[in-house]
Order: sequence, then structure tokens, then C-alpha cells
Amino acid sequence: MQVWRSGVNFGTTLWEEPTGAQPRVGLGSSPAVILVVVAHTPLCGWRNLRRCLSPAEGFLLVAAQRSPEQLRFQCRKLAPCVLVIDEPSLESLEWPELGAADYGRAVRVLVVGTNKDDRTVQSLVRMGYMGFVDEAVAPSVLKKAVRAVACGELWAGRRVIADVVQQLLCSLNSPKLTPRENEILKLIARGLKNRAIAEKLCITHETVRWHIRSLHSKLGLQDRLGTALYAQTLLREEPLAVAASAERER
Repeated sequence: MQVWRSGVNFGTTLWEEPTGAQPRVGLGSSPAVILVVVAHTPLCGWRNLRRCLSPAEGFLLVAAQRSPEQLRFQCRKLAPCVLVIDEPSLESLEWPELGAADYGRAVRVLVVGTNKDDRTVQSLVRMGYMGFVDEAVAPSVLKKAVRAVACGELWAGRRVIADVVQQLLCSLNSPKLTPRENEILKLIARGLKNRAIAEKLCITHETVRWHIRSLHSKLGLQDRLGTALYAQTLLREEPLAVAASAERER
């Protein structure tokens, strides 16, 4: 079956069944048929893919165009749809050019890969992608993931979603800090002591203490550990180098 929009062919479906009129496709809380563009070669060759994302299950599965330019054009014209794609292919697409397709609402992207840690998945979600699924996932889980993404849900672990929401709330409610205060906040999050911060920034130890008192006042915090934990959440810095050294340094 060929998928047509405005008289142009945008891809061949990956299933073979007798067809009549093209079904109504879309996204939302309960889409009639979910249009899925697959741009991940291992999945395209997966024999269970056609079965778990078949028309009988409410999906219209379309093979992606090969080149990044063709795939961008395909997604724009097939929107609304779900794009299932691997990370290397995603990086080559230069998604900012997809603005006309209302990316994030009309084209919902589910990234496929292997063994991604929480931090990487958080980064994908913050960038606007709808989630991550392991390429070795069971067919039933892949089906749930695609359906969830089509309905506007994020497909990620609860901790990942909670961390992203917490970071968003912190950024919305964060006080305005000076450039120097931001520098010191990042260094505190990395576990540096006051004297190390002073040496790194070429300022006096007393100046560092003055900035930290200002940070405590602006952030509504009372100790260094609370400041470090706040910095990790807000600035998404690496974990504390040495928790004990961050607990207290006057």
C-alpha cells in the first residue's frame, strides 16, 4: 500500500493486506489510526514489527526515506505521525529545520538505541523528543511505547520524568544570579571547597564566602549541602565529587 498526501507518494507501508480507502490517521488522546514512520534499519527488518504495529492493532506502518533530506520532507508531509528513529540518524536530520511540521506535536519522535542511562534519556526528553526505547525490546512493549507517544505521553522511566519536571520547575522559579554567582554555584556542585574555588576563579577566599552568603540568601538555603543539591538539579552538573567536602565549608 502506498501512502499519499496531496497527490504525492510519501512511502510504502511495511505490511501487506487488502486495502480499500485509506484510513483516517492522526495523533491525540485516541487516534483512529496511528501513522508510524520507521527509520531504524534493525527494526525495519524485524519480522514481528509488521505484526505488532499492524492495521489490525490500529497502526499504519511506513518505511522511512533513506536520506536525511527525504526523511525530513516525508515527516513534514505525513504529519501528524510518530517517527521511530535511532540516535545516529536523528543527529543527521537537523531537526530545527522541521519547524513547519510543528515538531513535537505533529511529529512525535521515539528514539531507539541500546543501554541508555537516565541522564541521556533526560537529555532527549529535554530536547523535545517523546522518549527512548531499547532496540531489543519485546514487541508488546514497543507497541505500548508507540501508542503512548501518539497519545502525547512521554515514554521514559518515572524517575527520568520526575527529574525533568523538577528541573523545569526549578528553572521557572529560579532567582536571577550574577555570572560570578553562577560560576561559583557550578563549582560547588562539583564538590570544590572555598579555597579551591578562589584559586580557580582568581579571587580571594573572603570574596568566595561573600558570594556564597549571597547565594544562600537568594536561594533561600541555609547550608552548603543544600546549595550543592540545588545546583545539581538546576544546572544539571555532574554529581558531587566528594559529598563530604560539600557538606560544610565556611
